Amino acid sequence: MNTRLTELQQFFGAYFNQDWTIEYSSADEAIYYFLLDSKRDRILTVKKEIRDLINNYKDEPTFQKNLMHAQHCYFYYPSQWASGLSWLNHIIVKFDEYLVTQEKPV
Repeated sequence: MNTRLTELQQFFGAYFNQDWTIEYSSADEAIYYFLLDSKRDRILTVKKEIRDLINNYKDEPTFQKNLMHAQHCYFYYPSQWASGLSWLNHIIVKFDEYLVTQEKPV
């Protein structure tokens, strides 16, 4: 039985896979390329799924395990961020900054 991946799993699996450091010089660069490659509705869906992940946060060890095994993320955020929550909130800020620049004036 094949289970369809969520947009969040696809985001992490594509941009933060085991070889992500070969393609990108930083996590922010990976995020940037996701934004460039994605339509607004996909960005908003991933943002919502990140918020859901934040809302289900229990503790760091469980969170790290979830990111790697369930979400397919191989970025070791503790090397740069104090917590998973701070890193995910940073991603949301990057998404919001990008979306604001893409809005067309009325």
